[in-house]
Amino acid sequence: MVGAHSAIAGVVRMRREALGLTRAELARRAGVSEALIQKVEQGTRQPTSGALGALFEALNVPMLYREHVANVLQPELTDISFYDDVPDQDELDFLTSLPYPACYQTLPGLDLIAANDAFLRAFPGLTPGANIIAWMLLDPIARDVLGDWETQTHLVVWAFRHMAPGITAPERIEQISALCRTSPDWERFWSADIPDVEARSSTRVRSPETGDFIHMEVQIFRCELPSRQWWMYTMTPVPSPEQ
Repeated sequence: MVGAHSAIAGVVRMRREALGLTRAELARRAGVSEALIQKVEQGTRQPTSGALGALFEALNVPMLYREHVANVLQPELTDISFYDDVPDQDELDFLTSLPYPACYQTLPGLDLIAANDAFLRAFPGLTPGANIIAWMLLDPIARDVLGDWETQTHLVVWAFRHMAPGITAPERIEQISALCRTSPDWERFWSADIPDVEARSSTRVRSPETGDFIHMEVQIFRCELPSRQWWMYTMTPVPSPEQ
């Protein structure tokens, strides 16, 4: 769990600096000691759940990340590293039956496990076995088909940096990072904070049929029965905010 604790330290430090707060100011807001904040940011001390919750609240840490921390620090999840199972035929048939883009993917590493025809048409070049983060950064077509490419790419890189430790195997983290570092955009996304992550549940995707952008609602489901180490990602057309 060293990796997960180190990631928490990075999030606390990054959010504090993004808000322009000193450790003393954050200590007053959260009702904890400045010394504790220093140790948390240095990764030398793991705070209690109450203190960590107070820090997250004072820093307005996105709910998505708070839920991630609650899950990853559970003892039964500490040995999860990388998927070692594949969808069976029934699961593939279910995915194929969905009318809109859908796939099975790992989180937060975003390795693509399987995808339906609508997904493959919407995202050319992104096929099972590929890494979605690398595709977004390195394939020029990603900028063309994703109307919110900047926001969405920043979001997945942010999530990978802060959520992969403790979930994704260290060697896989390095493999993905090494591949993505060849992109000139990697470093700016990697080093910058992103606020209000939980608010971004929709995006715009170019229709392969008409060439127009379609607003899509994004939902991600965890596979519980049977338990899987990958997640289901779905997209559904919704009216644009202007309508």
